[in-house]
Amino acid sequence: MDREGARPREDLTLPTATDAQREAGYFDELVRERGEFNPFADRGWSNLARWFAEMVRPAAPSRVLDIGCGTGRSRCIYAPHASSYIGIDLSVAALRKARSEFPVDDWVGSDARSLPFAAASFDVVSFSSVLHHIPDYRRALSEALRVLRPGGRVFAFDPNLLHPAMALFRWPRSPFYIAEGVSPQEAPLLARSLRREFVAAGFADVRQRAHSDLPYRAVAPRLLNAGLALYNAGDWLLARSGLGRWFGTFILTAGRAPEA
Repeated sequence: MDREGARPREDLTLPTATDAQREAGYFDELVRERGEFNPFADRGWSNLARWFAEMVRPAAPSRVLDIGCGTGRSRCIYAPHASSYIGIDLSVAALRKARSEFPVDDWVGSDARSLPFAAASFDVVSFSSVLHHIPDYRRALSEALRVLRPGGRVFAFDPNLLHPAMALFRWPRSPFYIAEGVSPQEAPLLARSLRREFVAAGFADVRQRAHSDLPYRAVAPRLLNAGLALYNAGDWLLARSGLGRWFGTFILTAGRAPEA
């Protein structure tokens, strides 16, 4: 396969890094058990698509690489702007699901820290809720910069450590941490840490905001789903109050590859 300079591997062989194997195994099992991985309600995906368009302003049509594509749900954020779309993920089970639902696109097994593509292959590289799964994610950002054309755009969304629920229940150092529903390497991030790593990797014009009103379809443990409607309503109010700009559920980060 050779599409516009991008040369993905035909197989789904992964690097042997232990952390990558653990993450892949977690999501392989999750997809096999549930048949899908789709955390957000439709409004959540629509809001992410709106913010992507506003923050990145991609030139249409764009060659898009979606890192952390999972079962293909994040595709809806980028597809309206794409001349070609390639999704990559560690989970073979997730990629098989994505291929079955979206056979017209390309789905590749790869570690974000070692991308199987030529330099300057893409106009947009996105990290779809994946950087917080990678302990040394600056390597992934450096790889994104390598495969972006000069002036190309990068976009990421990751859980915000300043959001109360993330800090209490999803931060491994919290006394109220709930491990169920969390992958082995997963931890929410701070906006300033993300900004520092984007700049250190070489990106320019780095812009950020937090955002709420990303309603979940379901969470773990399952008992928490009884109060999920109340949580989603509270997250909507956080967005409307203006506080979501700093304390929203997810941090959105965008940047640009240098022109030269």
